[in-house]
Amino acid sequence: MENQVYNWLVKKGTIRIQRNGDCIALQLDYEKKDCCLLTPSDTDEIIELLTNISKQIWEDPDYKRKPYTNPLYKKNGNEYYWEIETSRLLLHYNETEDAVEIKCNGNSRLNLEINYVVEMIQILEHLNK
Repeated sequence: MENQVYNWLVKKGTIRIQRNGDCIALQLDYEKKDCCLLTPSDTDEIIELLTNISKQIWEDPDYKRKPYTNPLYKKNGNEYYWEIETSRLLLHYNETEDAVEIKCNGNSRLNLEINYVVEMIQILEHLNK
């Protein structure tokens, strides 16, 4: 699983996920749109993949765990976001499209530490209800 690259063609756009050492590389391709949109089944598949790769990293004996002391995400209305390096990763439910919207302002490729990924999984689960 370490070197595999997963490409998901979602409702709008493509999401690429890959393990990158102790992080998960997430890359969004909007395909000339302003965001990626995920159907409920897209969201479930992304959650499952993020969970499996996170578990693999967490169970690696060489992984140095970082304490989770405070939420890393911020909330603005119905939008959840993270400031990661010079980028902002955003998640929210788009009622017009009936889909979870994900976009990144800044770098289109992010290396997410496990604590960020765990929060992302929890928020994706919440938004997918």
